[in-house]
Amino acid sequence: MRRLALNGLGRIGRLAVRHFGATRPELLGAVNDPAPLDQVVQLLRIDSVHGPSGLAIDGCTEQGQDFLLLGECRVPLFHARDPELIPFPAETRLVVEASGRFTRRADAARHLKGGISHVVISAPSPDADLTVIAPVNGAELDPARHRVISNASCTAHATAPMLRILDEAFGIEHAGMSTVHVVTNDQRLLDLPHKDRRRGRAAFQSIIPTTSSAFGALHRAMPGLPTGFDGVALRVPTLSVNLVDLVATVRRDVDVPRLRAAFAAAAAGPWRGIVALAGPHTVSGDITGRPESVVMDLDLTMALGTRFVKVFGWHDNETAYAARLCELVENLAGRI
Repeated sequence: MRRLALNGLGRIGRLAVRHFGATRPELLGAVNDPAPLDQVVQLLRIDSVHGPSGLAIDGCTEQGQDFLLLGECRVPLFHARDPELIPFPAETRLVVEASGRFTRRADAARHLKGGISHVVISAPSPDADLTVIAPVNGAELDPARHRVISNASCTAHATAPMLRILDEAFGIEHAGMSTVHVVTNDQRLLDLPHKDRRRGRAAFQSIIPTTSSAFGALHRAMPGLPTGFDGVALRVPTLSVNLVDLVATVRRDVDVPRLRAAFAAAAAGPWRGIVALAGPHTVSGDITGRPESVVMDLDLTMALGTRFVKVFGWHDNETAYAARLCELVENLAGRI
């Protein structure tokens, strides 16, 4: 039954391992990461943002082979840097590519050897067979045609429901988005060279405007978006939770009560579990650990004219994204 393997124990990879170890231990057959066993165990046990694991986690080495002990489950841990050299078990059919290094199709497809038939990338990809934001286009996933699949980005998963709900209720003519985004490991703690010179500046010293991979992922998953849909990311000196600031010109007259009602109805109905509503006076720390893709802050909703609106949605950029990733992987694993 252990048909799933995972490559890369970064922020999302570790949350995925915690999830599968706690809820689907029969599914996870192997993990690969270059880091030594003792460091992998420590990083899985306790996290500065998400706290200690609710699952007992340990490690051991037998006859030169490392193993992760996830509760009662023993999972081989390999340390290869090249996907083609990872000795995943013969029964492996699906690999979660979570290293952050192999996001192009040709690179991720290097996992497709032996019995491995599918790869899910835990990041946006410019050329994956399909970019999936499940509540929006998950029905399009065809395992026979889509072998290398991207799970888009955390911001894309938060923004897509906002766009779809707004469009279905009022019609979108034009739209733009800014994301107030936490620091990530792609930035520098202190000033150092970086291909993005803004990201090369000290991450906890400034608000750092930069690009967002969400826009490409959103256009791939939602090809009907307005052509000019774009925006920026503002990296801020916090560790958890982003805020999407979406503005749009809509096709039908609208006011704040009707905007709020549309999102409240969606959260209570067809988007339950994906969209939720924030409580009054919410700040980012209140959202840490929430698994919904977006938590709408209806107190901040604005109608800047009869057809010009501004809506805000929070999301835990790691917990929520990892939840959608694991749902996608479990769904796909049951179909291949």
